[in-house]
Amino acid sequence: MLVDLNVCWPQKSFQEPLKDAEVNKVKGVLSTLHVLGYTHLALNFTVNHSDKFPSNPNPMQIEERFGELMKATGLKIYSRITLVIDDPSKGQSIAKLSQHFDIVAALPITERGVSLATTNLDIDLLTFHYNQRLPCFLKHKTVCSTVKRGVKLEVVYSAALKDLQSRRQFVNNVRNVVRSSRSRGIVISSGAQSPLECRNVLGAASLIKSLGLDSDKCLQAMSQLASLVLLNGRLRNNSYKQTVAIGTNVVEENTLGGNNSCVKIKRRRNQSEEGPEKGKKKVHK
Repeated sequence: MLVDLNVCWPQKSFQEPLKDAEVNKVKGVLSTLHVLGYTHLALNFTVNHSDKFPSNPNPMQIEERFGELMKATGLKIYSRITLVIDDPSKGQSIAKLSQHFDIVAALPITERGVSLATTNLDIDLLTFHYNQRLPCFLKHKTVCSTVKRGVKLEVVYSAALKDLQSRRQFVNNVRNVVRSSRSRGIVISSGAQSPLECRNVLGAASLIKSLGLDSDKCLQAMSQLASLVLLNGRLRNNSYKQTVAIGTNVVEENTLGGNNSCVKIKRRRNQSEEGPEKGKKKVHK
C-alpha cells in the first residue's frame, strides 16, 4: 500500500472556474502515480484560511470526474483541503470542512499561524512551503507535542525538482523538520502538478534519506504513516463519540454500510447492579 497525500488540484480559490484541460492533466498525474505503484491518492485543494467558505466547499466531484479511472486502475482517490494560515484572527472555523473533505491540512506562513496550527486546530497534516523559508524556527517541544496528538508532518519533494534556489531552500527546510520532530510522524508526498514531478518510492526515499531521515522511516512515511492520516480523516466522518466503524474497508468506503440508520448501544447491567432480586423468577399469571 503506497500513499501519496498531495496531488495538486488546479483551482486556487472557491470562485475560480475549472477547465477540462486541467482535469485531464490531473488524470495524467494520477495515471502516472498508478504506474509507479501508488494505490491511494489524495487530491489537494489549497485555499486561504480567510476565504469565505461556500455551502459546498468541495469542488472536486471525484466520483463523476475520476470514477472511470478508479474502476480501470483500482486506485482509491480521496479529497484533501489545505488551509494557508496567515492571520489567525481573520480565519474561519474549519469544523464544517471536515464533513466535505477526507483530510484537513494546515499550511502556516507566519509565526502566529504556526502557533495556531500546532495547538488549537483540529487537523490531520501540518505542511509548509518547502521552496520558501520556514515562517519561524521550529522547536522540539512544539513540533513533538503536535506529533504526539496525532498530527503528521508532511514533506513535499516537488520543490527539489525546480530551480536552484528552491532546491537549496528545500534542503534546509527538510533538515529543520527532521531535526525538530526527531524523525517522528513524517509523511512524504509529491505535490505533483505534472507527471514529470512524480517519483517512485525508491526515488523519493533516497532523496529524503540523504537529508537525515532513516531509510526504514522513509518507507513508513509513504505507507503506514500516510495510511494513518487517511484513517484518522475518514474516522472523523465515520465515527460518533466512542462508536466507530470497524473493518478493512473503513478507509476505502465512503459510507457506513450504505444506510443512515442510527444504532443505539445500551450498557449491560452487571451482577452488582441487579440487586437482591437477581435470583428471583418472575411469575406470569
